[in-house]
Amino acid sequence: MFCWPFLYLAARAAAAFIILSAAIAPTHAAAATRWTVIVGGHTKDNSVYANGFYPRELTIRVGDTVTWKFDGYHNVTFLGGGPKPSFAIKNGSMFYGNPQVFFPAGGSQYDGTGLHNSGTPQGDKPFSYSLTFTKPARYEYACTIHPGMTGIVNVVQNQVTGSPAAALARGQNEQAASVNSGMKAYENLNPRRSGTRVVVTLTGNRQDRYSLLRFTRDPLVIPVGTTVTWMVRDPFEIHTVTFTSGKRPPKLIVPEPQAGRPPKLLLNAAALTPTTVKTYNGTGYVNSGLLSPPGTSGSPSSFSLTFTKPGRYEYWCIVHADVDQKGIIVVK
Repeated sequence: MFCWPFLYLAARAAAAFIILSAAIAPTHAAAATRWTVIVGGHTKDNSVYANGFYPRELTIRVGDTVTWKFDGYHNVTFLGGGPKPSFAIKNGSMFYGNPQVFFPAGGSQYDGTGLHNSGTPQGDKPFSYSLTFTKPARYEYACTIHPGMTGIVNVVQNQVTGSPAAALARGQNEQAASVNSGMKAYENLNPRRSGTRVVVTLTGNRQDRYSLLRFTRDPLVIPVGTTVTWMVRDPFEIHTVTFTSGKRPPKLIVPEPQAGRPPKLLLNAAALTPTTVKTYNGTGYVNSGLLSPPGTSGSPSSFSLTFTKPGRYEYWCIVHADVDQKGIIVVK
């Protein structure tokens, strides 16, 4: 025969034990969180490029994942204590794009050691890169294509105050500020004239994180005999000044397929090699070779050409021909 009062008391005691056990049980770690960083950005006509990571700095917890969403041609590189990879590797008389710059490296987790690289976007397909952080530290990372384009991920053990939504909104505001600063600079982009010399400046701004991928806003009109000098003062981008006499400019990178492996990326000699002519009459191929900001590489930062015949002449930056960086000079 059952004793109902005894069963009732036993049930109450069991319930109290469960509640007490839950109260004293160790608290489990908070669920991992996924954060988003925007890489780059640009105006609709590609005249202004945002060369930054947005937000520039992010604080997350150990075990969280950051996803970088790309809006332009960049990479995300954590050096892990190693040297920065060079952009190109020489093979005989040829130069090839460094696979450590252009193709993914490292796994999906990062503890501060070893090279981890997103690689670069391929074509127009949406591109993203994710990394889970397993050790607290302050991690600096970079785009190794654009010097000075850097970001920071702070990884902490304790709870963070911000949210992924708030961080993304901050990044979007930073990106918009870069683009807006670039648009204002583009409105004031005017060549400098002094007698028979004209200076065209290729500009950008490290603090505001933008580059202008245009030579001039309008066709540059000059008299016969004028010498035009192009000067790179953009901290992020390299350029060329290339006259092709009406033909499409050569490609900067020529992929060479390899069976079962990513292609080798040949840097086209026609794009890299400067020509020796100093005058232009509308015929032939004239190329500056790669132009870089002063002090950033062994290549020159300026190029000059004297125009000897009336005409309307189109020219290109081979590096940015895919975003329509071309100029027009009208010689009268």
